[in-house]
Amino acid sequence: MVFDTDLVIAHIRRDELLPSRAILPLFLVGELKAFAIKNQWQRRRMAMLAHLLKAHPIPDIAPELPDLYARVDAYSQGQLPGQPLPNGLSARNMSKNDPWITATALYLDLPLHTTDRDFEHLPPLGLRLVLE
Repeated sequence: MVFDTDLVIAHIRRDELLPSRAILPLFLVGELKAFAIKNQWQRRRMAMLAHLLKAHPIPDIAPELPDLYARVDAYSQGQLPGQPLPNGLSARNMSKNDPWITATALYLDLPLHTTDRDFEHLPPLGLRLVLE
């Protein structure tokens, strides 16, 4: 299972470990570290973050990820040839790392666990989304 940033932050704030099979996309790691700096996390939360980063796999960047990113971004903008957004959905801008996190989940063929509804339009691309 691939975890999104918001869900990892929630676990850290509650001092909860992630499930043992959680995978942290490389782009999520950068986002987490930036979030920690900007929010001036103290020693306890920084230690929890360091523990999670050591305990869970961070997949390398695969050559296929840029193509998957491009598909996710184009689809989100309603500009993916041959695959329009479903009726009732309009084009949307995703945050800068969400397409990379999505591409990682698609590449690994694993569900993406999140509390963020910004991913709800992506199952037609094959994303298995788990809203928690």
